[in-house]
Amino acid sequence: MELTGELTLASSRFRRLWARHEIRGQRGTPIRLRHPQVGELTLNRERLGVGGTDGLMMIVYHPDPGSADADALALLASADLPAGRASAAARHAEGARNR
Repeated sequence: MELTGELTLASSRFRRLWARHEIRGQRGTPIRLRHPQVGELTLNRERLGVGGTDGLMMIVYHPDPGSADADALALLASADLPAGRASAAARHAEGARNR
């Protein structure tokens, strides 16, 4: 609901499409992927067909609530990701050397 609210405020096109209520869900499929910073994740893939369009789909990937996968995604979304800080520090050092 929060995402729908944000998209509704940010996009007049989304508002128009969402107001038509022509989106239908399809049964989700779990997928596994390996992220270089948090390792293996299992996410649920939901495909939503947008009615009145020629095959337009919205695909959403989400973890099971309270799972280790949800925790890993929260870590990726946080500013506390160790590899991200190390990478930013390396870029900063490289920039300082080039000045």
